[in-house]
Amino acid sequence: MTPKEQILQAVQKGKISGSWLISGPFGSGKREFAGSLASFLTNGVWKEDKAYNKNVKWIECGLTDDAKKEIQKMILAGKAVEENEKTTARRREITVDDIREGMQFLSLKAAENEYRILIIDLADDMNKNAANALLKMLEEPYERSILLLLSENTGKLLPTICSRCRKITLPLLGYDEMLQKLKEMYPTCNYVDLLADLSGGSLGLAKKIYELNAVGIYQKITEFSVPFIELDIEKVNDFAESISKESELFSLFSTFWQIHLSMLIKKNLAVNKSKTENLLDLFEESQKLFRQADTIYLDKKQLIINLILLLAEEIGDD
Repeated sequence: MTPKEQILQAVQKGKISGSWLISGPFGSGKREFAGSLASFLTNGVWKEDKAYNKNVKWIECGLTDDAKKEIQKMILAGKAVEENEKTTARRREITVDDIREGMQFLSLKAAENEYRILIIDLADDMNKNAANALLKMLEEPYERSILLLLSENTGKLLPTICSRCRKITLPLLGYDEMLQKLKEMYPTCNYVDLLADLSGGSLGLAKKIYELNAVGIYQKITEFSVPFIELDIEKVNDFAESISKESELFSLFSTFWQIHLSMLIKKNLAVNKSKTENLLDLFEESQKLFRQADTIYLDKKQLIINLILLLAEEIGDD
């Protein structure tokens, strides 16, 4: 039974009210699914609807207080609000105040035969106090209310939260289905095959790669995968400088780097056991460094350079 069929069956049986945990990896379409479900329950049409809906509320990591103040200053000064680092800075977590605001929304009585729908995207981003407040909401649900929790890593959620929700898992797309969708979405794109390879079944990741024109990042990684003696250090430095300044580009570098290493590991698996083991060590070290880059704020430019140099040494060590 598909995720959509699960929902429709619950609607037919009159069991849609309550809490649902919609999980799946990045790009599996959780947000689109939740939006379509909300549209279906409020308008009778199954399609992602971004228009304002008085019966639907989204909670997600929003702008920081400083970002909001910066936007307010620009508006009061009569200036056009332009996106910059100050006006787009976002909080790293969903707070207890966000959850309380959601509870207040659900507590408002819906009109007859209507639902009030609260969507938390991503529930993984809740801090401890927010999670505890949500648990209270789950224990004492409001009448004719629907709570949709979107999650990429259910292991980050409290077990008691997971146990109180009905579950829907959205899988990644198969290669052929992904390729077909990308051809429909980007009919003039001449690298849809590579886009499908790099996205690994994640339509969301494919969209991000295309919109940021980030295929070049992967191409640079492959270009720099040469013995150290052949490496152009100045080009490596310029590349690292440009990627390290943008968090989304750095994130894509992390994804592409691990994809590239995985391919090298598979290539050497049957022909060079020693090199395979060294590449596996580099893969594990890379994962650790990428995690640390987010938690202890490592120098991202130097991290990129170091990884490329380490790979060059390994490639040249024949």
